[in-house]
Amino acid sequence: MGRTSRQDAGERTVLLLASRASAFRSGLPWQDAKLTVRLRGGCPEPVGDVGYPVRELRPAPAGGRAALRATVVRAAAAVTARRAGLDPDWLWTLKRDRTLHRMLRGADLVVSLDEDTDRALGLVPELYEGTPLVPYAEHPRLREGARALADLVSELWEFVTARPERRPAEEAEVASLRALARRAGAAGVPPVLLPTGDLADALRWLPSVLGPLEAAHLVLTVVDALGPWARLRESPEVGTTGLAALRANALLWVVEHDAQAPDDAELAEAVQAALTGADRALADGDRLGARHRLADALGVTFHRERHAETLSSPLVEDTADFLRPLWSSATMRELVGGGSRPVVTPGKRGGGRPRVLVLGGAYGTFHPPVVAALSEVASVQVRGPRQIARFLGQRLPDPQVLEALAVLRGCGPAADEPDPWGAHALDKEIRDALVPRLRRTDAVFSDWADRLTVWASHLVPRGVRFVIRIHSLDALDPWFHLVDWTAVDQVLVVSEPLRSLVVRLLGAIGAEVPVDVVDNLAALAEVDRPKGEEARTTLGMIGWGRRVKDPLWALDLLAREPSWRMVFIGADLGHGFSGRSVTYNDEVRRRLLDPAIGDRVEFVGWTDDIARHLRRVGVILSTSRRESWHLGLVEGAASGAVPVVRQWPLLASLGGARALFPPDWVVTDLAEAEARVRAVTDPAAWEDARRRAQVEAVGLFDPARAAERYRELILGPLLPG
Repeated sequence: MGRTSRQDAGERTVLLLASRASAFRSGLPWQDAKLTVRLRGGCPEPVGDVGYPVRELRPAPAGGRAALRATVVRAAAAVTARRAGLDPDWLWTLKRDRTLHRMLRGADLVVSLDEDTDRALGLVPELYEGTPLVPYAEHPRLREGARALADLVSELWEFVTARPERRPAEEAEVASLRALARRAGAAGVPPVLLPTGDLADALRWLPSVLGPLEAAHLVLTVVDALGPWARLRESPEVGTTGLAALRANALLWVVEHDAQAPDDAELAEAVQAALTGADRALADGDRLGARHRLADALGVTFHRERHAETLSSPLVEDTADFLRPLWSSATMRELVGGGSRPVVTPGKRGGGRPRVLVLGGAYGTFHPPVVAALSEVASVQVRGPRQIARFLGQRLPDPQVLEALAVLRGCGPAADEPDPWGAHALDKEIRDALVPRLRRTDAVFSDWADRLTVWASHLVPRGVRFVIRIHSLDALDPWFHLVDWTAVDQVLVVSEPLRSLVVRLLGAIGAEVPVDVVDNLAALAEVDRPKGEEARTTLGMIGWGRRVKDPLWALDLLAREPSWRMVFIGADLGHGFSGRSVTYNDEVRRRLLDPAIGDRVEFVGWTDDIARHLRRVGVILSTSRRESWHLGLVEGAASGAVPVVRQWPLLASLGGARALFPPDWVVTDLAEAEARVRAVTDPAAWEDARRRAQVEAVGLFDPARAAERYRELILGPLLPG
């Protein structure tokens, strides 16, 4: 792991002022007072430990009437100085020396080195108006803070570079970083001296070596220990270096309740600042720094806590306005459409059946039924290259992926330039894994708009048909926006609400690609098995163990009737990838410990025999915050369980569940859900209700019809006549 180039906002000038007498009394190595301290790598050299003599400051000469006036003014200044108990010559020097005035105007910080200077500056505040002033009493604290800042940045780099692979942070290491940050914060280092660029550079590495949640805690430990955020924001570079976006991203990971989360306006400010910094760096020729800040902005813009796990999202409700800052960025436009697209020559087309490459994707396994449908008329190869699976499976944006994409597009670092992220090696690895397969195919079907799809879209040869199927999760992720849409012939989605969202997203990007709705393919006939009488009052959920599925909503429903039971089918709750997920999962576990609830809940872990367990389910639930189709619900309905579907909140404004299912399947709230369950589980009504739902499910989502549609849209003109 190599260290990145410096991203500090430039040198700072610190003007150190001392009267002659006090300077000599204190043994300081300079005379009447100035020293320019340059920020090297974002940290000031310790004040007081460096210095060199400079010429003695002298007032400008004057003659004639000007001399007389100067004498009168100087006499008045002397009276003022003596009343204040300070050396009259020092006050006169401050008032009249033109060289000093230029220094004061050009300084980023003024430091007083004695009490005489404190008093003198207090009499002429107009000389340094707008420039931060450190009084004499705080000089030692400033020196201590400067040392602590230098040590903090150094230890952060040692911390991240010592981890070739992810491992938990040791308590002593984190304690040391926290102590250094607090030392600097306690010293009250003026924000103008904060090494925001170096801090951003070091903190940006943390997720790649610790994981997002632990890294977020450490980012906040470091940044917030330096002082109140409102004070840190006084530094004009805190946003444009990406530090504000890094802190906002960390907050989104660690907050435990929605009320604690930063609001959209604060997040938008952090994103815009990072994008502004990115474009400034790009204009200065610093492409590496530009992409770093772009990664910071992407992390906040597409954070899962803002879209994937919520009840509403600005990306859904105000798509064009939300994305405008991102697509107004020159750095973003250069990365995706700049440089030159790699030229990959397709292999020779053979006779016979068309060849199709299926890219399975990183988020879930929904492609096998599509593969089976294609295999009836085409030769199908399924790939998710193992040698790059770890890289392509990561779901978060980071500088490494942007650097590798820039190399791919020909606008990244040249082969002989610094390459701290190893982008050239990664580019070669991906090309070696993908290009031979892409050359030997006539069509590519990529399930999910993930990292693998991004790379395939930039590498697919011209003339090879490229089709992407998008689900609700990847429509909310950043990879969608890094795809080369000029290479895409067709987009497939599984529902009309999702089609509406994808059309909005493509419109914000400026891409013109046909988007068609094709239902998920499911073997519905296989789940039709007899049900026992006990199924009538048994509720079921498939794939329940994530916050987005909202099992608490299901438990709230279960609590309304003590005779009902619940079967949860699928993997259990994990540890939670964010603070709010952890809090949510803890609340689910707490509720299940209540015997009145937990004793009526049965858990079935992951299984590939859904049909067997659906025999005991009479009411199938979809309580999700976000869905685009919900395979488990449709399988349950096809098995003869009565559907009760929450009007999925995230896509409700686009039609939600009501756009897919019969009106009586869908409920708005718990009261409607309770009423529906009571009605359909009545002994006189259940058999008819479940049979009607079964007929509706198979009729709406006929697998044979969907399979034919997939063949038509994926193969297009390649479909055998």
